[in-house]
Amino acid sequence: MKHTFYWFTAIIFSLGILSCTKAQQTTTYVAIPKTEVGKRLVNQTDLFATIHADTSYTIKNGLTATEIKYLSKEGLAMKIFIFEVDLSKPNLTIEASTPFNQPQYNMQEMTLQATYEDAEKHKVWAGINGDFYNMTTGMPQGIVHKEGLVIKSTVTDAINTFFGITSDNKAIVGDQALYANVKTTLKEAISGRVTLIKDGVIETQASAVVEPRTAIGASADGLKVYMLAVDGRKFHYSNGMKYEDLAKILKALGAHNAINLDGGGSTTFFIRNTPGFEPNRFEIRNWPTDNGGKERAVANGLLIISNE
Repeated sequence: MKHTFYWFTAIIFSLGILSCTKAQQTTTYVAIPKTEVGKRLVNQTDLFATIHADTSYTIKNGLTATEIKYLSKEGLAMKIFIFEVDLSKPNLTIEASTPFNQPQYNMQEMTLQATYEDAEKHKVWAGINGDFYNMTTGMPQGIVHKEGLVIKSTVTDAINTFFGITSDNKAIVGDQALYANVKTTLKEAISGRVTLIKDGVIETQASAVVEPRTAIGASADGLKVYMLAVDGRKFHYSNGMKYEDLAKILKALGAHNAINLDGGGSTTFFIRNTPGFEPNRFEIRNWPTDNGGKERAVANGLLIISNE
């Protein structure tokens, strides 16, 4: 009788293992986007296993934000934030921001940089952080143009790239060779580093490190700008992204050229949550990694502004 029980138990256990193995082999994930941006990303990339949340909202005519929480094909929790800016819309532009709105090196949180720029006929609607920088002095690694003034024209090394807005309100993204050709036409500009997309082609990257990221790209005609923030360093919420995947997302959005900006604890994605000038009108939507979500003071950034 005892032997019979043991055999019965073994058979049940074996069937259980086979059943679990079969279930694991047949499990499939389906990513079902809800927004137009989400559909573009799912249809044109291989990054999404399943989507938990996908929302878009209009901040200003010509400016929309999309937030997507998903499980990656590698099994990682992810949260990404996207601004799409249409520079063909009247009075809408992108400007470089600096601490205290001054043409000198310093560090300040992006929502405070926005406050120093914000005015009735010069409203800040959203923004992201900008260039890598010296965390002691606040000196950015690359160039800075602000309202036509060249604050900094030197770079750290050959990897530095740039994002700029020309005098005719078009976006331009590229390397130092391009900067040398167009610098006299730039009204606003900041630097980044790694090139993600060049002339419509995704660049090969040496690093596959996953980190919180901020990146930016522009369409071939310079009229559409795509800003991307990716949260990371929090396993159950969002793990961060490698350069290659940043490029895939920006290309699917419509970027013809794109670069990586400062990431890690600097990654900041914020919006204006009221048309008025209340003290807390700027709201951070992502989760900066410093001190459990506290916004980091940075050297510069990019602000989406309406002049009307």
